[in-house]
Amino acid sequence: MDTNWYDLYADKLKALGHPVRLKLVIGLMNNECNVTKICKGLNIPQATTSQHLAILKNKGIIKGRRDGTSICYSIEDDGVREMLNKLLEATECELEDCQQA
Repeated sequence: MDTNWYDLYADKLKALGHPVRLKLVIGLMNNECNVTKICKGLNIPQATTSQHLAILKNKGIIKGRRDGTSICYSIEDDGVREMLNKLLEATECELEDCQQA
């Protein structure tokens, strides 16, 4: 395999290695969401949420779509989505249960 692939996915895994970012991406697996809803769901300030979103967006994990005055975020990388589905399956964690953890 190309070493660039390893570098790319090592960076993506590092981005997902933070508990807040992991929870954020798992939360986006079924629904796109705007910053306000993400802040409320994670119970963290808007500035902190924006920093986490920027990291995930820069790594190509999520994307933003303008909806009026807000931006709705969704998962961009289907490989990350599949990987997290496998992780949830392997740990026998239902998506709803993990979001409450």
